[in-house]
Amino acid sequence: MADQPYYRPLEETDFFPDKRASRPIERNTVHRGQHLESDPLVTGLTQDEWKRAYEYSRPIAKLDAVTVSEEDRKTRAFGAPRFAPGDATKVYVDEYPFQVTHADLKRGQERYTIFCAVCHGPYGNGQGKIWERGYLTPTSFHTKEVTADEVKLKNPAEKLGYSRGYKLWGHEVAMPDAPVGYYFEVITKGYGGMPSYSAQIDATDRWRIIAYVRLLQLSQSADAAKLPPELKKLVDEAGGKK
Repeated sequence: MADQPYYRPLEETDFFPDKRASRPIERNTVHRGQHLESDPLVTGLTQDEWKRAYEYSRPIAKLDAVTVSEEDRKTRAFGAPRFAPGDATKVYVDEYPFQVTHADLKRGQERYTIFCAVCHGPYGNGQGKIWERGYLTPTSFHTKEVTADEVKLKNPAEKLGYSRGYKLWGHEVAMPDAPVGYYFEVITKGYGGMPSYSAQIDATDRWRIIAYVRLLQLSQSADAAKLPPELKKLVDEAGGKK
């Protein structure tokens, strides 16, 4: 019993007809707690987008890429900001997959501070510390400057607070107008100089971070006069908007 026979990973065996000691997973096996790939909670994509993905997942035989029209390329692409938020075709969900509570916002603030603020800054204006040391300057989540000492964009043609991903597909979309599903995809897969954070941040916390980002955006456009007296006092003491 002290020296049991065993196989190393991927080692050959004569016990099974296919000679594989490492057994393949049985068909239709579902991991406990695993979400379906089409669940918006883990993708941020609409059901219509998944329907298109399944429909066009079959490759076209001997199709020359040069002959593909721009419209067909947009249709056959998957999970990219190829349609503007106002278009009839929806790629990303506009709503959160669960009811966001005050506790979720607090958790989102915590996760944002840990993983996002180093680049995007505590106000979400792209004024973090990492880019000061040679990293790519992040996109601001706001279309106006939040602080007076913000570093100006290096490219004068680039608009402050506009999505770079949508721009590649020919759309000018301000970050406050980008659907929440787009934020989720960028956090999950990364974009440009931003790496994927799917390993560091679980799906539910990604949505909480997005909710907190929306809160940051709202803070720059909210009417302080309509705040409850106790909050209005805190804003005034901090030197915020009147």
